[in-house]
Amino acid sequence: MSARVLMLTHTAPLPLVSGERVRNFHLLRELARRGWAVSLVALNHGPAPSAADEAVLRELCERVELERFDASALARNRRLAAAVLTRTAFQRRLFFSSGLAERVEGRLRGEQFDAIVAESLYMYPYVPADARRATVLDTLNAEVRRVQAMAKVLGRSPRGLVARLQLEPVRRFEAQAARSVGRVVAVSDEEGRYFEGLAPGKIDVVPNGVDCEAIEPRARLPAEPRLLFVGSMDYSANVDAVEHLVGDVLPLLGRRDAVVELVGSNPRRAVASAAARSPVPVQVHGQVPSTEPYFERARLLIVPLRFGGGTRLKILEALARGVPVVSTALGCEGLGLRHERDVIVADSSEALAQWIDRLLEDDELCRRLAHEGRATVEERYDWRRIGQAFEAVVRSVSA
Repeated sequence: MSARVLMLTHTAPLPLVSGERVRNFHLLRELARRGWAVSLVALNHGPAPSAADEAVLRELCERVELERFDASALARNRRLAAAVLTRTAFQRRLFFSSGLAERVEGRLRGEQFDAIVAESLYMYPYVPADARRATVLDTLNAEVRRVQAMAKVLGRSPRGLVARLQLEPVRRFEAQAARSVGRVVAVSDEEGRYFEGLAPGKIDVVPNGVDCEAIEPRARLPAEPRLLFVGSMDYSANVDAVEHLVGDVLPLLGRRDAVVELVGSNPRRAVASAAARSPVPVQVHGQVPSTEPYFERARLLIVPLRFGGGTRLKILEALARGVPVVSTALGCEGLGLRHERDVIVADSSEALAQWIDRLLEDDELCRRLAHEGRATVEERYDWRRIGQAFEAVVRSVSA
């Protein structure tokens, strides 16, 4: 009989429109490939799975349950305000549904699972206390580090104030979660060391990855000065990155004929406002059926992140496709990529603009980055290799 795992995710794994969806889908698929009977329970908000997406999930899984959830900006803001007022971590309630909690508890009472995978602190509250020893917490981000960076970058703005007020509640909640589960999965060595300080001896590093079988490097380097930014446009770190790009970096470009394409689901009004005031044309595409044509025609991918956690799957996809990447150090943190070999790393607005200008002119550097980047992801970040490591972690809590 196959070993059985219950997988809890705060978004449906398909469509592949965000980093956590890409990670959840591929880890789920790798468990299924290795003989696990996977039961998926997911909150269904944001871009919903199509009939074809659901068919893919049901083919991979023993059972699929998608729970509709109101994740509107108003609903999130109300829950965030309640967390600040009660001095509790926002992850406890931001994506909590009492109906889904009852459903999960009923499944665990009525069925035998060998292991549970809870994606992030958002799904940890759904795991009953007596089931936590058989649970793998897949963190995606070190939340304390993410909130700390938000507080520093956003300063005295309302969001910066909320981040400072949430720092201690998040620190307590993250420590409690890490200590109570069977294993904690971090996405990078840096975050692994942080979690090791919370729960010594219980940490495994399982990085993000890319499907090197399905993605081939592009055949030609585009001549057009087209820059690409990819990411969920309702995620605060990405919204800040767009505002930073438009307000601080693009005005310094020498190439005034550059065009920026923003691709990602649920663009906030702040994204459209930033695009409208940009000194060079910025096209906001929102959710798209596939990012492939945008990567195909982009001269480079720009990742000007100033805060956030985890590691960026969009960088790995760009490298797999042979697209040069210009990123802040934080944007490519945890991937072990080499400056001027795999990617370009620059933190100041001036340096970002200078490297963008150079890559718009230097074909040889672009080709070298494309070759080295592809070789790196093939060697270290293919999902099949990563899936093997993840399956070993899940098996360890089921023993």
